[in-house]
Amino acid sequence: MLIFWWAGSLTSRLLTNEFVYSRLEAESSHVRAALEFPELNLGSPSLGSARLNPAYDLPGSGKYYVIKLAPEGEILSRSSWDQSFDLPMLAPGQISKQTLLGKAGEPLLLWQGGFAKQGHLFTVAIAEDMTPIHARLSIFQWYFAAISLLLLCTLLFVQHLIVRRSVKKLDAIREDMNRLEHGLAVSLSEDVPSEVLPLVSEFNRLLTRFDQRLRQSRNAVGNLAHSLKSPLNLLLRSSESSDGNELEKRQAISQNAERIRQLIESELKRARLAGRGAAGQLFELEQELPALCGLLEQEYADKAVDIRSNIGKDVQLSYDRQDMLELIGNLLDNGVKWANSVVMVNVKSAQGVLLEVEDDGPGCSPVEFDRLMQRGVRLDESVAGHGLGLSIVKDIVETYNGSVEFDISARLGGLRVSVHLPDKA
Repeated sequence: MLIFWWAGSLTSRLLTNEFVYSRLEAESSHVRAALEFPELNLGSPSLGSARLNPAYDLPGSGKYYVIKLAPEGEILSRSSWDQSFDLPMLAPGQISKQTLLGKAGEPLLLWQGGFAKQGHLFTVAIAEDMTPIHARLSIFQWYFAAISLLLLCTLLFVQHLIVRRSVKKLDAIREDMNRLEHGLAVSLSEDVPSEVLPLVSEFNRLLTRFDQRLRQSRNAVGNLAHSLKSPLNLLLRSSESSDGNELEKRQAISQNAERIRQLIESELKRARLAGRGAAGQLFELEQELPALCGLLEQEYADKAVDIRSNIGKDVQLSYDRQDMLELIGNLLDNGVKWANSVVMVNVKSAQGVLLEVEDDGPGCSPVEFDRLMQRGVRLDESVAGHGLGLSIVKDIVETYNGSVEFDISARLGGLRVSVHLPDKA
């Protein structure tokens, strides 16, 4: 508002000066028309009988004219006798505008132009005292300042009302958070001001993400408990049984203990694959996929499996880092577990992201594809594991509304798992 007041005052002063200059230019045309030159240079130039503004004949009237003749000589208005104007000669067509101070320090606007008439060169200068106009401009500026201040107060008052009305809706968010804390709501209401709506929407999205993560954690614990239940029961039964010889008991206990050890090792491997990272952190495909492949090659160093990765151009796996590590880790772990020597992982764009993992292992028949997604199902008991990896993959893919397909790899001859994740909304 201060800039508004300053710009308004400056504009009014500039417009006033331009108006006065245009009026002085019009006055100069009257003075120029009244100027007469005697024939044959028998006398001095003079102003004829044309009527000019009477203020020029009044001392101290604030209106002045000066006619400067070449080579020397001046014609002054009566009002100019008490003023001293040191004016240069201007060429015909040349115009000058300037501000200066009068003899008493009053502000003057001076318009000056060069002309030629009847072969004579002369300069006409018209000046006017701006003191009365400046006084009126000062009054206008005070009124303008008062109006600006009133407008500022009005704007602040209206803004205060708008902010109070908008912030009042935030009370509903606080109430929703209290209800959310006590389990009476599952998300925040989005009936909020548009400025806050993106924050509320993002908060609701995170609530959904954490709810999905909680379900995955519960499934993982359930899977582990389900897998440990059978070997533990067998272990207890073998230790309590009085039938059979001691060698058979020891073998049964050893087998079940080894099964429990494999389950624990598998869970520890999943934890290593998931790594560390803040909740909601995105998966950096080009940096983390090679690192994941290298980690699995170390885990299965005794098999010497070559894991090859191929990332398409401009592919971004912009999903939760922990989910993607667990998804790709389980797919690669399953592929390396069954592969003879080569596992290939391809990532490319296809109305979202298409992730393909292929191996050169024995594969399986199309009839067995549906069984692969069931929890705890192992098609071959000779390979270590508890049959939960692909079911975990299914849970994660369903979280993102994706799809999983199984097929026989045309290049390697083993199993090919294709995971399609659609673009995020």
